Amino acid sequence: MKKLSMLFILISIFACNRTIPPKNVKNIRPLVVLSVYNNNVENWLKNADTNLRIIAAFGINNDDSLKKLLSLADGIIITGGEDINPALYGKADEINKCYKISPKRDTLEIKMINYAISNNIPLLGICRGEQMINVATGGTLYTDIPTDIGSLTMHRHHGATTHSVKIIQNTLLHSIVGVDSGTVYSNHHQGVEKLGRHLLAAAYAPDSLIEAIEFYDTIIHPFVMGVQWHPEKMKQTNPLSYRIRDFFIKKVIQHSKLKNKQKNEK
Repeated sequence: MKKLSMLFILISIFACNRTIPPKNVKNIRPLVVLSVYNNNVENWLKNADTNLRIIAAFGINNDDSLKKLLSLADGIIITGGEDINPALYGKADEINKCYKISPKRDTLEIKMINYAISNNIPLLGICRGEQMINVATGGTLYTDIPTDIGSLTMHRHHGATTHSVKIIQNTLLHSIVGVDSGTVYSNHHQGVEKLGRHLLAAAYAPDSLIEAIEFYDTIIHPFVMGVQWHPEKMKQTNPLSYRIRDFFIKKVIQHSKLKNKQKNEK
């Protein structure tokens, strides 16, 4: 009888002291939507946070399904890839300077960028992604760097190459990476010319080509940034890679928590 009484007391103590999760709180993993699936980008993100869900939007064939996916997104990344159709930035007559283009992808990414900006979703552009953010906000591109400004080998030399960049002080990028300059992985022949709306240049290559862009005011949007280099292909000890990734993920998690809090309050 004494043993049964002691057992009852122990069970009661355990029950009273266990942690009871609050109602309506779900362990929802933050979602990052890529414009096109990229294994390097996924690994780059998950090396920092394995809890992230990664989904690609390319292949979704109707606007309703795309809007549904983007409504669930906590972060959006526009990845590298084909050239952007120059007709989108007023240079249709320079189509002969382009390599492969993808009108379907151009249309998809413009929709994704506009949605991210309108809904305060953290937005990161990588290489082509930087260029597309600029185009989607009304900016223009150098259609072909070697014929437009004559410095191709700095940005692509028989494939990928590396070069230095200067980070502009008093920019969000500078506050994130904490360095004034660095070396980046580069593989492109197009680049930002005239900046789009709300954008400023946050980094330059030695030939004065813009290497990073961002919204000039976080009041307009908490995080819109594009980098011309490929941080996902750089050493993760490089601050121009891992610090950008970690800050982006921080913003993704903040967005996820805020969104879930708002849902729980309804």
